[in-house]
Amino acid sequence: MKKRNLCLTFLTVALLFFDSLNLFAQVDSIISKNTYPPEKLIIQTDTVSITNTAYALPLTTNNTWMFGFGTANMYDTYLSPLKYKGYSIRIFNEKMRRTTWFNYRFDKQQIFGFEFSKGDNPAKNATDYWFLLDYRLGGHYRIIQNNNFRLGIGGLWDIDLGVLYNDRNGNNPASARFYSNFNASVMASYKLSRFAIRWQLDSPLMGMLFSPRYGQSYYEISLGNSAKIVNFASLHNQRALRNYITVDVPVNKYIIRVGYLGSYYQTKVHNILTHHYTNSFVIGFPIEGVKIKREKARNIYW
Repeated sequence: MKKRNLCLTFLTVALLFFDSLNLFAQVDSIISKNTYPPEKLIIQTDTVSITNTAYALPLTTNNTWMFGFGTANMYDTYLSPLKYKGYSIRIFNEKMRRTTWFNYRFDKQQIFGFEFSKGDNPAKNATDYWFLLDYRLGGHYRIIQNNNFRLGIGGLWDIDLGVLYNDRNGNNPASARFYSNFNASVMASYKLSRFAIRWQLDSPLMGMLFSPRYGQSYYEISLGNSAKIVNFASLHNQRALRNYITVDVPVNKYIIRVGYLGSYYQTKVHNILTHHYTNSFVIGFPIEGVKIKREKARNIYW
């Protein structure tokens, strides 16, 4: 009788053990076949119910510092009727992060940059100096995405602050820049066997910009004569395009990003014409990280 009970006990334990192995095999099989973004995973047997809600896409962040050098074409009839041509130097930081919005289809983008340009008039006897700080924040919704191709549409809000200085003028040597706009944006990326190509176009639709009236000095503005210096901006008085093309090239254990950045901006306000065109070669080093959900803080002393 004791031997019989012992055999029954051993057989029961063995059946439970193999049943548990079969259960975990089911879990592994379902996870391997699951597509992103996953739904709630529930597995039920006669005796066990397992729920997994933590299985999700990693929220990756691509952080890149870029350096650019190229040509510049500057024009501002408030300072001079001549066009000034020279070179442009820029540095900017770009962050691209996947979010959980719209079922993992929305990518957030943030850009902060600084640009310096220097140019001479046709006679080479006067020089313009350009300084600009630029900040952009927005994102793109992926309307097409597969293993090799992605196409996203969205928008970016930009804030720009700068100044154009002419070393020859006496009364009005500088022209201030301040504008803020909502930009329509489209981004496409294509993955090859070893390289990745990205193309992005941004153009402002509406916003606001600062501009003095023709012949109005900044001294007058400082005394309170500031009527109509802040203006509604749209396609009727402001046109711009930012054309950005990059290629990511793997080199050993690192990735180098090279590309082209074309920035074209022009305005016509209060009979003052301005434009600033640059064409730059850019190079940078993207670093990718994963955002980890931060746990709730707790007091370790209690």
